[in-house]
Amino acid sequence: MSAPGPFVAPEILGTDVHRDRYGVGLLLILVTIISLSLSGVSRWTAPVVVAIMAVTVLVLLRASAVRPQRMRWATIGAIAAVLLSVAATAGGDQLDWVNPALTAALVLVVPVAIVGRLRAQERIDTGMVYGALCLYLLAGFFFASIYSLIDRLGSEPFFVQADAHDPVDFVYFSFITLATVGYGDLTARGDLGRMLAVTETMLGQLYLVAVVATLVANLGETRRRRSDGG
Repeated sequence: MSAPGPFVAPEILGTDVHRDRYGVGLLLILVTIISLSLSGVSRWTAPVVVAIMAVTVLVLLRASAVRPQRMRWATIGAIAAVLLSVAATAGGDQLDWVNPALTAALVLVVPVAIVGRLRAQERIDTGMVYGALCLYLLAGFFFASIYSLIDRLGSEPFFVQADAHDPVDFVYFSFITLATVGYGDLTARGDLGRMLAVTETMLGQLYLVAVVATLVANLGETRRRRSDGG
């Protein structure tokens, strides 16, 4: 079994109490996607989405058996992110870049913890598959947030299409890119956006084949322990 790493509390790695919370985290990510479908109704949807994402991050960190001190700091950071989102939304359109920046920052907190937990787990079970799927969906949110930041901070719109675009458009574009569907109804305008889309496509395809498919194929198996010298 691999070492748990600096983020994971080793005394609870042998228990199953946190495993099923990856499934809860997966459901919360799906709830976040549904919430984004209402983003065009009111700008105050943005703090709600940030709040759901903050809760999702805390659930996933708990599922990853993060050390108590790091969990406390993560909780403080999540609360601060929600308060900043509310303040930025109240501040008007000039601060509309803050919400995607907060989403990207929240997403970045999770991957190291999940990877550390999954590497330390010996048996490949449904919890491990759920954790891997959470990483996949969080990658989609991260790229969506970056696309939205480029749109809001850049000198020209992110998309070639001239219509006004809600946050859900960036999430939609990110996930069809991640899944290599590529409908073509939305296309990136600048070189940076196009190269990020290419990067997301390659990462998404390789991750599904090399990680998720391998875990599903070996579900229920026990990984071999590393030797002391290996």
